[in-house]
Amino acid sequence: MKVTLELPDDLMRRIKLRAAHHNRKLKSEIAQLLDAGMASAPAAEAPKRAPKPVRLRGRKPLTLAEIESAIAAGHD
Repeated sequence: MKVTLELPDDLMRRIKLRAAHHNRKLKSEIAQLLDAGMASAPAAEAPKRAPKPVRLRGRKPLTLAEIESAIAAGHD
């Protein structure tokens, strides 16, 4: 996959020197550095699941009017 990046000049010079020192192409050196960085990075956390809805025991479901009334009371 082709990607366009804007890197600071100093960083690009260091990567070019490193690639030349390891006798690698620039794109191979960048790929190796990215791979090493990803391997050492902490694993991404799995997305947290939404909490289960609250269920009121022994009570019929709230009506829309009751919900709106409770919201209005909370804003007072």
